[in-house]
Amino acid sequence: MRADNSLITTPPAVFTVDGDLAGSEVTLLAEQLWPHVLTGPPETLVDLAKATTIDAAGLDLLVAAHAYAAHRHIPLHIINAVPRVQRVLHAVGVSALPVRSPRAEFATTTATTPASRQDAAVVMA
Repeated sequence: MRADNSLITTPPAVFTVDGDLAGSEVTLLAEQLWPHVLTGPPETLVDLAKATTIDAAGLDLLVAAHAYAAHRHIPLHIINAVPRVQRVLHAVGVSALPVRSPRAEFATTTATTPASRQDAAVVMA
């Protein structure tokens, strides 16, 4: 009997921001996120549920991670963003929508164009 490798799935890596995405929290996220993303993971989630604000360094980190992921065709999803953070991310071309859980139907992608609700979980091209 042969194993069907198409059924093997790797759960997404979830990086949770424990406060506002500013100052030392940006450094902590960068130290954890970059080594992971550089390995070409199957899926990465950045949970911004506790981030009510984002500073320039936090924005730079997410924009750079978005650009790298898009270039390498790596699914990078930003989830649970509050409306204020959503607007800032959207203004720089990084989509983010609030969701209840990392695997929710409307998980956020880092698509360069806003995704419709039906396409929100689709990996960017």
